[in-house]
Amino acid sequence: MNRQQFMQAMEVVLRPMDRLERAELLADYAHKFTLGLREGKSEEEIARELGHPEEIARKVLGERHDAKSYSDTSGRGKAPFDVPTFQEMRPPVNYNRATRNFFVGIGLIFLNLALMIPIGLSLWSVWLTIASLSLFALAPVAVAFDYLYLNHLETTEIFVAIGLFGIGILFALASKFVFIAFKNVTLHYIRWNVNVMKGDVSA
Repeated sequence: MNRQQFMQAMEVVLRPMDRLERAELLADYAHKFTLGLREGKSEEEIARELGHPEEIARKVLGERHDAKSYSDTSGRGKAPFDVPTFQEMRPPVNYNRATRNFFVGIGLIFLNLALMIPIGLSLWSVWLTIASLSLFALAPVAVAFDYLYLNHLETTEIFVAIGLFGIGILFALASKFVFIAFKNVTLHYIRWNVNVMKGDVSA
């Protein structure tokens, strides 16, 4: 058993442990491999000195130890240190799920391109229009510029500037609330797309 096989086997048999405790213990055994390699030992020698992962798990876990978590169900009569490799331990590919995800992804692409993206752009263009109207609040600046640099000022300009300033403030407040609403709708729709791809359509 080399280092990779040993550590993978440890991850399997220590599953009943708390996640943080398991990580600390695995880091400790990884460090032991590092020290052993510095001393000139081979990975197989270090693994034999450390002991079989199942025996280690039995001592560490006590009553929490589950012998079935490391049982050899392959029927190939493996030796104690001939544990499964990474490829053997990897779960089989679910081709039905892969096919489903493919067609769902295609459907979402057509839905978004044909319908939702145009609608979304239309909604955000409404917000952009409202936000641009908030520039009316700069009307007093234009009047001040007219007075300071062009020496021209009329009473009607002052009243118009005050009116436009108020209108601009209203549009600015409206654009804020519209932005928050559209942002929430957009994020919710994005999350819905992700959940559909994962198969969690109830989210």
